[in-house]
Amino acid sequence: MTLSPMIKLFVAYIIIVALAMASYFTGVVYYANLAGFIGAMGIMYLFFKDRPEEWTEDSPEALEDKKWRKMWYVVLGFGIFFSLIFGSLWNHQMGGMA
Repeated sequence: MTLSPMIKLFVAYIIIVALAMASYFTGVVYYANLAGFIGAMGIMYLFFKDRPEEWTEDSPEALEDKKWRKMWYVVLGFGIFFSLIFGSLWNHQMGGMA
């Protein structure tokens, strides 16, 4: 069974949100930090991924790839955002909050 790109995007988003909510409800900040790690690694993978040389900027494949990369950047950016909100930025050890 092969998954469509939208299903992969949805599964990644659900995992990131589940980790953030688990961190919020349990108080274990490492769950949100894991979501941030997933987001950071995913963004680095997308940024440094090699694209085929034969694609021109206006080719349908390049335009489709650009559309999906934008969506992945948004989803993975939420992982970093949730990591900052529920993770190490606001916990009592790293963020200085009591």
